Amino acid sequence: MENMFKRTLLGAAIATAAMASTGAHAAIDLMDGKVQVYGQAAGAIFIDDNDNGTNAAFSDMESRIGFRGVVEFDNFAPDIVWQIESGNANGAAGSFGVRDTYIGLAFDNVGSIKWGRQLQAAYNYVDWPHSNPGLGNVFDWNNDITQDGNNYLDRADNTLRFDSVSWNGVGVQATVSGMGTNTDAMVSSIAANYAGSNFGIHAGYYHRGAYTVTSKVDSPLVSDDDGGWKPNPNFGKDQNTEYFANSYAIVGGNVAFGDVTLTAAYKYMMSDTATGDADQNAFSATAQYVAGGTWLYKVGYAATTDADVDGKTLDGSADTAITGRIGYLLPSAIIYSDVRHYDMGNKEGVSSEQTRFLLGMEYYF
Repeated sequence: MENMFKRTLLGAAIATAAMASTGAHAAIDLMDGKVQVYGQAAGAIFIDDNDNGTNAAFSDMESRIGFRGVVEFDNFAPDIVWQIESGNANGAAGSFGVRDTYIGLAFDNVGSIKWGRQLQAAYNYVDWPHSNPGLGNVFDWNNDITQDGNNYLDRADNTLRFDSVSWNGVGVQATVSGMGTNTDAMVSSIAANYAGSNFGIHAGYYHRGAYTVTSKVDSPLVSDDDGGWKPNPNFGKDQNTEYFANSYAIVGGNVAFGDVTLTAAYKYMMSDTATGDADQNAFSATAQYVAGGTWLYKVGYAATTDADVDGKTLDGSADTAITGRIGYLLPSAIIYSDVRHYDMGNKEGVSSEQTRFLLGMEYYF
């Protein structure tokens, strides 16, 4: 059950180091494990230095709580597994069900099948470990090729998910989602990983098919040739918006040498367009060192190449992220400070830079 809870900052590798050195606290078991309360108290102060001259200072509260459990029966073979998790405590986003919330069945020596709000299979590895610390702006959701309103899904409602048990170190994950309003918009994803004694490798693939959304024209007026307005002859009529197929593939891994952990990944993103296709590459690499089981030092680098759209390279659309973290580990907790620098290009070749400073704490149970 512990692997169902993904910690925002520590992740499995850091959490393991902290638990081994300090004897960390565990989630709260109720009803002999049928119900377990877990969560985290977390928040950070952000100070942004932007090259446009407009700076900002704000906080981000990632505190959340969840309930999960495994229910075993005497005369029924699979166990019932379930989870209800709140979002981060940033206003209304903290509602229950915002994060992974599902119910399903777990079969001995096979795995579990669950339905509800869950992560896409390949996205598990995009998110962790390759978007931490602070690399998600470049490696995760960022790209210059997907159509507005049709970006890659990460966590989504109406997701059917299979997670295998570990078969001699090999695990398989698969998801189907995206069909809440249109089955043509189905998203399928599959991923697999192998965990060795001090290393892991993983790969995944994500695909969404082409689909059409029909809606009513809701603008009663349109501009005329003289700069004024005239009645819209299509007002109230059906209009079709076509969304193009898109996909990505990711391959990556991690290796540990005592207190040093290295990770690297490559992601290839693809999308159809109205007249052809587009693609863009993304890379991520991190290095982490835990000194004496207490002090954590971590650096990260992520980048995308210039996007290619319909055979033309969009010069200046590439992005980079360079991040660093110093953290102090306590039982089930971390106090950390980050510095992150982003150089972000866009489809028009215009770049913007930002340096971000963070000071935060996180306690999890």
